[in-house]
Parts: sequence; structure tokens; C-alpha cells
Amino acid sequence: MTQFAVVFRGYDRAQVDGFVERANDDITSAEPDRVARARADAQAVSFKVVLRGYSQPEVDHYLRRVAKGHAD
Repeated sequence: MTQFAVVFRGYDRAQVDGFVERANDDITSAEPDRVARARADAQAVSFKVVLRGYSQPEVDHYLRRVAKGHAD
């Protein structure tokens, strides 16, 4: 599972964890529709910013990789 640094103000950890689990399952799937959905979702998703959340630059980098079709 992808791990991100926890920072003072960052993306909501529960939202990111849920997205990462689904995206990783979809992007590694042999089904083209699931891969396409993961790529599109990675471009459209947004997360709430909270105290003690995940590092925004690290999560954004992960999202860019998924949008390009790369797995974890």
C-alpha cells in the first residue's frame, strides 16, 4: 500500500486511503475500463485539507502517476 508522510495540514487521510485502495485495484486490473476509470478519477479527485493529513505534494505526485496509468 502506498504510504504518505503525515503533516500538520494535509489531505484527509481516510479520503486518500479509500481512493488509493480503489485506484490501485483498478489500475492493476486487466480490464481496460477499470484502468481508464482509475486514470480519469485521478485527474478529477479532490480531498479535504485537515490537520494531521497526508503530504499534499506526495499525494499529488501519486495522482499524476495514476493518471498516466502507472501502478503504485
